[in-house]
Amino acid sequence: MTFSVLLTASIALCGHAFTMSPSLSSRTNVIDIVGASSSLSRTNQQKQQGQRPHSQLNMFTGIIEEMGQVLSLETKDNMTLWDGSKGSGTEMTVKGGVVMDGAYLGCSISVNGVCLTATELDFDNNIFKVGLAPETLRKTNLGSYGPSSEMTTVNLERASEIGGRNSGHFVQGHVDDVGTIVDQWIDENSLFFKISFPSEFMRYIVPKGFIAIDGTSLTVCDVTSEGEGGENWFTFMLVEYTQKKIILPSKKIGDTVNVEVDVLGKYSERAWEAVVPKMEALESKVIELETRLRELEGGNVGAPSSGSGSGESVNSVAAIAGDIIVCTANQYGSNRQ
Repeated sequence: MTFSVLLTASIALCGHAFTMSPSLSSRTNVIDIVGASSSLSRTNQQKQQGQRPHSQLNMFTGIIEEMGQVLSLETKDNMTLWDGSKGSGTEMTVKGGVVMDGAYLGCSISVNGVCLTATELDFDNNIFKVGLAPETLRKTNLGSYGPSSEMTTVNLERASEIGGRNSGHFVQGHVDDVGTIVDQWIDENSLFFKISFPSEFMRYIVPKGFIAIDGTSLTVCDVTSEGEGGENWFTFMLVEYTQKKIILPSKKIGDTVNVEVDVLGKYSERAWEAVVPKMEALESKVIELETRLRELEGGNVGAPSSGSGSGESVNSVAAIAGDIIVCTANQYGSNRQ
């Protein structure tokens, strides 16, 4: 699977898209002029209505823009569902200045590495609200935040703009699981962390690979993966500048962090799973061909050069070889798609 395919699939996950159209004066693709005009019109309308304009956005980079404060974490029983009925749910209220710039109802904001949807916006006080689904509470540490908790500060990042720079890596905001800080130490001006993590995700974590910790794009240093029942941990370090821009240095041994592994590793694994059965079938054909060739060579020792048996064996081997060629061609073609 090519990088472009992986990138396209990743972009599709967030459900955002942008339109490209051929220019009338050249073969170069340009942003649709009509779409751009409509966007400009919407921007002017938003300004007249006192709303802040927004642009087409997509995914995250893991470069934290600011640290915000959790003002409340409430469970409500009167939330209106799609059919008009009432249900219970959890709502978090967060204060943050930078992420309010360009925010709009329904936009995505990363809170401690979790992609959440803005449901209410208060631009005067720089406050926004997000809903926390049961799955979010099960997979992340956001349920432990709130005014009555020791943890009230969270990392915040707006979704990245299409075509903009990415100084981190492709972060979806889809946390895989919670890790636990088991050790931390200082190495000159660097701050190291050692994180214990569930064994089923350790195959996606490699030395010098990407990892998102509480939404921060970081580089893995060391990895130990012994499977279920053994030790499973990885380390990373924070440079001096990063230490002052994110919440991690305020955490201690025993605290938890939201961990998202590099999604490209998952896509690569899925692509490889599709290839393996075809490779095994090809290998089986090759073994069969080798066996028949040995039988043919053994049967021809001291035998006449012409004979129906020899001809049939040759034809049989040729047929197997043909099957291998077809199998290989199909394999190549499927990988090209």
